[in-house]
Parts: sequence; C-alpha cells; structure tokens
Amino acid sequence: MKAFLTPTILAASVASGLLFSASVAAAPWVDASDIYLRADIQALADAGVIRVPVNTFPLMWSGIGGDLAKVEPELLSPRLVQAFARVNFYYQNAVDNRGNARVKLSGATDPARFQHYGSDYREKGEAKASYEYLGSRVAYKTTVAETYDPQDNKNFRLDESYFAVIMGNWIATLGTVEQWWGPGFDSALHRSNNARPMQSLSLSRNNAAAFETPWLSWIGPWTFKTGFSMAEKERAVPKTAEWDMRFTAKPLQQLEIGLSWSTLFCGEGQNCDFDSWWDSVASNAVCIDGSDSCLADQRRDAGHRTQSIDLRYADTWQDIPVGLYLERSCENGSDCGSLWGIDTHFGTSGKQFKLFMEYSDTFVECDGRPNCFYEDPVYLSGARYYGRALGSAYDSDAQVFVFGLVGQFHNSRGFTSLLRYAKLNKDGTNVVTTWAPQPPKEDLLMLELSYRMPVWKGMWSLGGTVSRSEFDVQENDTNATFFSSFEYRF
Repeated sequence: MKAFLTPTILAASVASGLLFSASVAAAPWVDASDIYLRADIQALADAGVIRVPVNTFPLMWSGIGGDLAKVEPELLSPRLVQAFARVNFYYQNAVDNRGNARVKLSGATDPARFQHYGSDYREKGEAKASYEYLGSRVAYKTTVAETYDPQDNKNFRLDESYFAVIMGNWIATLGTVEQWWGPGFDSALHRSNNARPMQSLSLSRNNAAAFETPWLSWIGPWTFKTGFSMAEKERAVPKTAEWDMRFTAKPLQQLEIGLSWSTLFCGEGQNCDFDSWWDSVASNAVCIDGSDSCLADQRRDAGHRTQSIDLRYADTWQDIPVGLYLERSCENGSDCGSLWGIDTHFGTSGKQFKLFMEYSDTFVECDGRPNCFYEDPVYLSGARYYGRALGSAYDSDAQVFVFGLVGQFHNSRGFTSLLRYAKLNKDGTNVVTTWAPQPPKEDLLMLELSYRMPVWKGMWSLGGTVSRSEFDVQENDTNATFFSSFEYRF
C-alpha cells in the first residue's frame, strides 16, 4: 500500500504545482516552445512509457494520450512519476481546456544570437497576446505580437497563429506554426526554430498508431506530415514556394527513425507550372538561364532539394539511461551536413535532470568548394527565411560542440544551461551575393543560462549569455547579454 501511495502523492503534488503556475494550453499538439516538457516526454519515451515517435514537432497529443492512459504510475520510479505527472497534466489541459488566453512580455539587452529548442526569446523586446481554442473538430490560435528593434524589421507579427480542422485521423492546418524535425536539442539541420515560421498549409497524421495488418505492423507506430509553405517577398526570388514531407516510425521500442524531404520551387521570375514542380520533385536537370536547351555545364538540378535521415536509439547501460542520436542532411543529393549527440537523464522525486552533448557540422564542400550548404545558384537566398537558415542555428560552414543541462524541480522551477564552442564560417570566405549572410571567421565560446519560476500565478524567466569571440580580421570581443520575460495565462 505504501508503494502505491508514494507515486500517487508525488503525482498529485506535481499537478498542484503546475496548476499554481497556470501553465495550461488548448491545442491538439505539443509545440516547439517548452524544452522542459520535451525533456519529460523524451524520458518517458526512453523508458517505453510513451511508444509513439516523439521527434517531430508539432507533436500530436493523440498518440501520447493513448500511451499515458495505459500507465500504472505505481510501477514507475519516483523520477519517472514526476515526468509522467507533468506530461499527463499538460495533456489533460490541452484536450479539456476549450479556450485559453495568454500574454507574454519579454525584454533583452540584445536579440538572441542563436535559437535552441524552446528558446525563451528572439528579439530585444516583444509584447505578445494570444487566444487558442480546441474543439472536437476544429482548433485555432490567434497570436498578435509587437516587437522592438527586430532583426528583420518586421515589428508586427502573427507568428504561431493557425486554423486547424481535424478529419478522422488527419489534421489540416493553415497558419504559421514553428516546426522542429529530429532528435537534436540545441539544433536541427533540416528544420528548426532558427528562422521564424513560414506561412504554411499542412496535413499531419493525428494518432501515430501502428498498422494493424501483419504486412505493415512491423513498422510500428508512425507519423507523417506534408505541407506547402510560402517564403517572404524580400529575397532574391520573391515568394518562393516550398514543399516538404516527413515520416517517422518506431520499429523497435528503443529505435526511432525519421525521413525528411523538401524542395524549393516556383517564385517570381521562375516557371511555376506542373512541369517545373515535377522537375524539382524528380530531380530533373534544367538550364540555369531558363532556356529549353543548353550545354551540360550550364544545367543544374531543378529546385533546391534537401533530404535527411535521423535516428535515435535509447537503452540502459549499467542501469543508466543513455540515448544516442544522429541526423544526416543532404542537399541536391550530395552535399551533406551531420549532427550527432548523446544524452542521459537522472534525478530523484524532487528534481530531475537531462544532460546532453551535441555536435553539428555544416562545413560542407561541394566538388571541393565550401559555402554551399543552404545555398543555391538560382534561389540565391538559399534555404532561409528572412535571412536565417530553416535548419541549423549556426547556418553553413560551422562546426559546433554543445554541452547542455536541463533541470526541473517539483515546484515548477527549472533551469537550462548550454555551453557552446563553435567554429563559425570556418574557412573565412562567403558566397558572392548580398542575399546570403556574410559572417566573419569566428571562434566562439559561449555560456547560456536561463531560470524560470512561478510568480503571481504566471511564469517568470530570466537569464543571459557570456561569450568570447576571436576573429581573424577584427578585434576579439567579450560580450554579455541579459533577458527577462513574464507570461500569464488566463
């Protein structure tokens, strides 16, 4: 009896602490804004409590809710009971809370240089208000934000707004929703939150349940999403279109596999018919100048395609949970960047931690030439949105080591710490175009810290960075930044 009561009491205490912090939402998915929630979901997935794939965001609540309903908390360790209680609390509020309004204010001495999963802020100042609703067939969120001194000069924003229709086991979504593909916590090569979300129309599988037929059941639980997006006007080829797809599956409890694909096509000044779309999909060679015939050295693959595979394997080593993950992302079939990492989680009933080490490499040479990852000879702005890569937070030609520690406590307090060593623009050269970033060669050492706590029935976060940069063509620099934000949910 005592063994049963202990996890139950722990779960109840966690739920009451979360209720005090007013951290509730009404959405059919987990978005890419909460690193603490993701750490809990990953811990439960590594332990086999959550069996659906968990490395594509937005991550649908439907499959997670089905797995949580099968859990007997008394059989979990005290550390996992805490994670289960938090995830279950967020899930119940997401599906039961029919309407939710929130406001968030943030300010910083400088804009955030890098975005990681669940970053606290982006610009020097932002005031944001939103209302979201989840019904049995319809979900929507309206978000309005006014920013101060934004990096892209867009003060007024509707990011994170969407309208979604639930059709059986599929969700069609129109809006600007952040995406994150892959197991990385600091960065992702194909799709991350480094750039602001593009306007998109997407279709996603709602519940990741496995096929029932024996012919396909071996695939295990699986997800699929596809969508069309529209880029900004202020680029080399205005209003470039993008089509993307992502598939994930768990053929084994310990193994999750993800396959991603996307292509840029269309846009002002480019052919925008079925044939040009098919050329970009099928990797057909076309003339660079748009003519019907040309010499072989004047031809290129149509569009700008990116293909990626990511893997995550989780197991225990001498009773220590260990996760190994990898992402390999290739453009136009040959130019490949890589990301790999190792992580673990540990703790007690009162505090839990996730520790990870991650390495990413976008220093790619194409036929012996650097400065090609995320770049394209026709779509000169590359795979970017308002000047920021759709994938890696460090853009191209970068090699980065990151050590991260995420901590959570029973009273809804938590912290994130990231220590980075980065070689940015490693070769010191840039693409000869004003449409691509032109960073100097830089060796960077940066410590990033953030801490959150419940205050006045809301959540207050504060933190900052300390960094040292060494350059070849300018004076070395030591820099420090500070930020603070407060979010209140009604």
